[in-house]
Amino acid sequence: MEISDKKILKIGLIACAGALLGVVADYFSGWSSSPNNMNTAISINIDSIKGLFIEKPRWEFVLGNYLGVLFIPFHMLGFLLVYLAIKPAGKKKSLIVLILAFYLVSIGSGFHGTFAFIGDTIQSGNEVLLAKMVSYWQNWGLVLIIGYLVLSIYLFFLIISGATLYDKAAAFLSPISLLIYSAVLISLLPEGLNGIKAFLAVTGLNLPLLIFYIITINTLLRETGRNNQLQTKHKQRV
Repeated sequence: MEISDKKILKIGLIACAGALLGVVADYFSGWSSSPNNMNTAISINIDSIKGLFIEKPRWEFVLGNYLGVLFIPFHMLGFLLVYLAIKPAGKKKSLIVLILAFYLVSIGSGFHGTFAFIGDTIQSGNEVLLAKMVSYWQNWGLVLIIGYLVLSIYLFFLIISGATLYDKAAAFLSPISLLIYSAVLISLLPEGLNGIKAFLAVTGLNLPLLIFYIITINTLLRETGRNNQLQTKHKQRV
């Protein structure tokens, strides 16, 4: 599949906008500067996030719901560009990434939207209904997290193999690498910076992808630039 610089930029900008709004959605859905709530937003255990949503203004997680459900699907465009960048590694390998990514974006967008329902249920004090939600909500989140990790690790090894359009060094700015850096930074930052620690924690899935899309756009533009130069030289020789 050949694609022009303009199309790469257009698709990339939409994908980055979706990822950025996903980060904003994460902020409104799960951010808290309270030391007691700092680690709860990324949990898939309902009991552990009660403290966060009891104190959270309702408009925040409702806004987070809309932003997440409406704009996280734009990640599909970002992964379309990733597919093009890893396609030289082999059609089957690149399709595995694309199919798994599309699947995860679909269930991830839906899962993000459930935080509004969880928030309303927690604030209503209906413990019976909340207990019923555990059976499907926590498993849903577990599938999303495991799938994200599997996809990210697979991407890392594809890039580090040198078989893709990415430089090998890009593997160390891939989603799994950025997740690790974020986790280390969270553990090292002092408690006085709980707000920053919380931001890194709750945006831990969308923010690495935003950064990786920017790297992917640059990689594809560099490659199309090389191809254009080769075509120009060929025409000059002919």
